[in-house]
Amino acid sequence: GVGVKSIYQTSIGRYNSTGDTDSIERSTLSPKAGTTTPETKNGEEWRLPDSSKGGTKFGRRKIVKVRLEQSNNSKPADTILSFMFEKRLKIVDIPLNKDEADEPYDSFVEENGSRYELISAKVQNDGDVNSGQYFSPKCVRLQYVQVSGPDLEPLDLKEELLRLADFAALSPRKAMARLELLQSPAYKFSKKDPGIRFLKATDFCIIPENGNEGSGFISEEFLVKLLGGGVAAKRCLQIQVRLVIPSMGLFKGTLVCKRVTNGPPIELPPSMQKVGPSLTNDSDERAFLLITQGGVHPNSTNQNVGRLLDPELKDPPKSFKPKKLSDMMPRLLRAQGVPKEMCDEYVKKSMHRRNLNHAYVVGGADPTGELPPGHVFMTGTGEWDRGLDSIFVTRSPCIKPKDGCMVPIVKEKPETVSIEDWKCLCRRPFGSIIFASPNKGMTPLPNQIASGDLDGDLYFCCWNKEVLNAIKTEPLREVPTHDEETSASLNEEGNIIRDEMWLQKAQQMMIDSTAMQQLNALFGKLYSLSIKEADASPDLFMQHPDAIAFANAFTQALDHGKHGGEIFLPIHLHDKVPFKLRKYLTGESTVPN
Repeated sequence: GVGVKSIYQTSIGRYNSTGDTDSIERSTLSPKAGTTTPETKNGEEWRLPDSSKGGTKFGRRKIVKVRLEQSNNSKPADTILSFMFEKRLKIVDIPLNKDEADEPYDSFVEENGSRYELISAKVQNDGDVNSGQYFSPKCVRLQYVQVSGPDLEPLDLKEELLRLADFAALSPRKAMARLELLQSPAYKFSKKDPGIRFLKATDFCIIPENGNEGSGFISEEFLVKLLGGGVAAKRCLQIQVRLVIPSMGLFKGTLVCKRVTNGPPIELPPSMQKVGPSLTNDSDERAFLLITQGGVHPNSTNQNVGRLLDPELKDPPKSFKPKKLSDMMPRLLRAQGVPKEMCDEYVKKSMHRRNLNHAYVVGGADPTGELPPGHVFMTGTGEWDRGLDSIFVTRSPCIKPKDGCMVPIVKEKPETVSIEDWKCLCRRPFGSIIFASPNKGMTPLPNQIASGDLDGDLYFCCWNKEVLNAIKTEPLREVPTHDEETSASLNEEGNIIRDEMWLQKAQQMMIDSTAMQQLNALFGKLYSLSIKEADASPDLFMQHPDAIAFANAFTQALDHGKHGGEIFLPIHLHDKVPFKLRKYLTGESTVPN
């Protein structure tokens, strides 16, 4: 027989033309004289000559995976950046982990006579790593534009961006966050029809803020036309969009279907504007509208839930099976007074579709403007809400006891709502929770639910009567609103400061691999510490002061990553956070009440 040593040799050797194993040629990487393979621990004898010296690089990092397409591929663009820059755009994904944290990313790369400049960096789930956890492994998607090269007209990237909107008025952190919007992937209606539409600035108008951040309106007829007609288009409730209108600015949010009787078909509140109008291209009347990848509602899941709720509709296909409810929701229900046994029983039963009494639906602003403040309207609920006065509502992530609440629902036509508007609301399919506008000077209801808004957030809604009867929460109260935050950089007089170096400063934040990795690690650590502290106190559970402190810090950390600001954590809890991450925290010598 062939010994172990011979097996290792043959696996890297070459057979002669006759296939005679006795004439196998030894590889230059065979074990050295005087050694035997079983004693080798690192497997170096398997490596080919100069393997560690090969490979190619992009900037300072080696290329480990390449996705190629034919140069004449007619695949349609699926982001604002890919549409604008087409073949000039190069996409680079880098794992977000400790191994990559010490080496900054590249703001410029020279390659084969071409120069690439970084335009956007976005942290996202790493598609090469499978994980079912809430905090799945992440990567940083860097997008570079070929600003010069053989047979190419040179581009001034900063000037091109300023022709879209007034990015120079933003702080570097804000500019970085707003450039991420240009990476948002588009919805796919078909292989050749991405959710990208070209409109005119005259199709839009600015309306007064209705108190619900991030949600505007679109006329029913225009929405159907925008989506290409057909049954699916007529069923649509609202869409999530990215808008580039040089004469108006860069916008983000959702557009709720509305009866628009006069004026432009699309109405935008100020809260949807993320960057002001271009100062160098303000006469450009074009408008670029992108419908986001998951931005057409109701989605397929809620279409099936709607079929379960409405006896007049056809049953969902047999393939529709509800997913198990994530641990986050039953934990919050327990914090609201629901017994653990009841939570566990509902989670188990809800995996059978006839026992499904919850859904994740998109939040939207009130198209009538007349629903009573502090109330919500659930579309497509049919008969099930007749015995309910309120439902439980929250959004993810929800790790603070007050992140969910019982919200009263509108079941009958309010006197102030017209018959036509009420009929319009009632015939809408399941898949949306419509929030009434708040009283003047009061905080919008979504802001009181796990710091939500209406720019595309999905809200968890539960209508199981047994669960609802067990919930013990304080009734909703109107809370005075805080001053609105501005995206612009202001001087002491309140005038906008425009920085000529805005893109370079934003790029310096984009290439800070250490900060990106550490902030991502901080998110996960604060979240897990909040869970740990709650579980360690069965009596108080999520009401434990330390669990709440970590949860508050987690929420602030999420905001810090997008907008900056402090991350407060009582000083006595700092030692539970890894030393390298404590620099992002602020605290006091005494525990706050």
